[in-house]
Amino acid sequence: MAWFDMRLKKGVLLQSNCSIYRVTTKEELDSFSCGDEDLDDFFHQEACLYDGQLLGKTYFFATEKSGKDEIVCAFTLANDSIKAALIPNASRNKIQRKIPNSKRTRSYPAVLIGRLGVAKNFQGTNDGIGSQAIDYIISWFLLPDNKTGCRFIVVDAYNKDNVLRFYGKNGFKFLYSTEELEKEANHIPDDEHLESRMMYLDLLGYIR
Repeated sequence: MAWFDMRLKKGVLLQSNCSIYRVTTKEELDSFSCGDEDLDDFFHQEACLYDGQLLGKTYFFATEKSGKDEIVCAFTLANDSIKAALIPNASRNKIQRKIPNSKRTRSYPAVLIGRLGVAKNFQGTNDGIGSQAIDYIISWFLLPDNKTGCRFIVVDAYNKDNVLRFYGKNGFKFLYSTEELEKEANHIPDDEHLESRMMYLDLLGYIR
């Protein structure tokens, strides 16, 4: 897709220089590390279990270097939804604004980015591997390839400034405008740290 290719920077291009694979055996991601202990543990130990229970599918991009495949990034996708009744009016109005009244419903189909990690060797470069991966995921769910009518991409992002900035830069918005509202909706005590923030991206904005 032209809009996808134009955004890629020089260097490692996921679509041009890499192949994508679905994780089918536990050993496939043994060499992968993004430097985050929680993410690495998921990709090494849990990804195949999620696949076997139909709870999520994990994919990775790899490029050939020095005669062997080198994993560039990995991500997990799962089915999800945005339930209109569970979010504040302000956020619900933003989501429903572009949806005709006759088509509004209790929940809207979404795909969840359950995990996303970039290999340490490919972090801090000008290639924007994480952004390329987001673009690639978006391309999977645009018309005419959107096979099931998925409207949104959602992510339960780590509540860290750099992570939230990354997803914001790539078109995601907060489902709850404040941490207080998100805590209230998820029955989290006010004095407890909010570990993650739910964010969403409207795929309709990418249709040309």
